[in-house]
Amino acid sequence: MTVTELTHEQMLELKQNYLTEHMAEIEDRTPSYEELARADDIVPNWLIFDIYESTEFSSDDFFCTGGDNNEEEHYF
Repeated sequence: MTVTELTHEQMLELKQNYLTEHMAEIEDRTPSYEELARADDIVPNWLIFDIYESTEFSSDDFFCTGGDNNEEEHYF
C-alpha cells in the first residue's frame, strides 16, 4: 500500500515517528506525551506524503496494525 492508502492510525504512527526523529535531531529532545498525542495536528499530511511518496508499506510495518490481516478504511 502507498502512503495515501494508509489508515488514520497508520498515518498517525508515521507522524509520531517523524515528530520524535525531528525533535531529537533539531531540538535535541524527545516530544512530550502531549506533543505525541497532538502529532496529527503538528505534522502536516503533505509532509508525510512528500517524505514517503515512493515507499511501499505493509500492515506489518506498523505497530498499530502489525500482523492484522483485516483491511481498514483508508485515511483518504
